[in-house]
Amino acid sequence: MASYQLFCMGNPLLDMQVRDGEEILQKYGLKSNDAILAEEKHLPIYDELAEKYQVTYVAGGASQNAARGAAVRAFPPGRSSVLIGHGQYVLPPGSVVYTGCVGDDELAEQLKAANKREGLDQRYMVKKGERTGACAVTITGHDR
Repeated sequence: MASYQLFCMGNPLLDMQVRDGEEILQKYGLKSNDAILAEEKHLPIYDELAEKYQVTYVAGGASQNAARGAAVRAFPPGRSSVLIGHGQYVLPPGSVVYTGCVGDDELAEQLKAANKREGLDQRYMVKKGERTGACAVTITGHDR
């Protein structure tokens, strides 16, 4: 059984980021630089982003973001951790794990791949028949 220095648990989200999304904002009646909880009328946006845009997938959600920040693989030679600010540490590879619940879908696979790129180990509970939480992020100019 693996041993970790930091264990984080929360609600995992997959951020689906696209650039030049003005058209999609207009189509779904959304405003630039705003955040909303998706209503039924917004749900097709996720499939549309995946099908029509070049999507950057980023693991998100507050506790998963904290875990990713601690798991960043940026170490000088000979150092196992780095002091990066006012008492904040970046931990060595393989020392941070995150857990939460995801659906049995492609979004969960993208989430796992995003965490792997960041050096974060995850242990997800997979709920069949459910969809993984996602956040559609459209970047327009300086807004997102």
